[in-house]
Amino acid sequence: MHQLTYTLVKETLSSLGIKGGDGVLVHSALHFLGKPEGGMKMILSAFATVLGIDLNTTENGASQGTLVVPTFNFAFARGEPFDLHQTPSAGMGVFSEYVRQHRLAQRSPHPLQSVAVIGRHAADLASRHTSGAFDAGSAFDRMVALDFKIVLLGADVQAISLLHYAEQRVGVPYRYWKEFRGQVRLNDQWEERTYRMYVRDLDLNPHLDLHPVQYRLQEQGKWHQQPLNYGFISTCRMRDFVSMVEEFLTADPWSLVTNRPDVP
Repeated sequence: MHQLTYTLVKETLSSLGIKGGDGVLVHSALHFLGKPEGGMKMILSAFATVLGIDLNTTENGASQGTLVVPTFNFAFARGEPFDLHQTPSAGMGVFSEYVRQHRLAQRSPHPLQSVAVIGRHAADLASRHTSGAFDAGSAFDRMVALDFKIVLLGADVQAISLLHYAEQRVGVPYRYWKEFRGQVRLNDQWEERTYRMYVRDLDLNPHLDLHPVQYRLQEQGKWHQQPLNYGFISTCRMRDFVSMVEEFLTADPWSLVTNRPDVP
């Protein structure tokens, strides 16, 4: 098996235009990139070096850049309580969970679709408490406003959670709003709260293919990727991704659905 080294990660990120002061949302599938020498600590160190994040300080504000990972967990929708500091991410990969547990990490409070943040904008993003994770004023909305970038660390375009931000803004017909109420602990006390999510219509069971979005962005020079061992590291601006998805969905809200029903 190929080795994934600090130098490889750092140099590949730099070659893709990731630089000091950037904010990045990272989706990872590390099994495509080889065995990481030094584990998750090495990968975080490589990002910190490129972004200008000081991992030795006790203050996120001392950093130039910002690293964000998804720490989603949908157990709250099944009636399980959510503890901001203890509930793990689920299905988001080992790197996301490693970042969530880092002493500098701050986590946004949405019990279904939270993010963990290290760096300059950690306090700002983690303070964004909205009913829906992709609402106006949410952590995702703020990242778009701050011109963050998406980084796919071995992951495919299908992993990009920002899709839901664009779907919500357009108002796609294959999703609908659903409320979830349960116990959350954000500070010292447990309390009952209600949150919402723009869920898939299970009767339609839509399957989406985001590769047309990627290809169009590549044609316009807005999607960049480099091969690394068995996979790729890819990046694009959040704003460009959202604009392109909205372009597809505005022209035809079913355009990215591969099992679209018979609709006029």
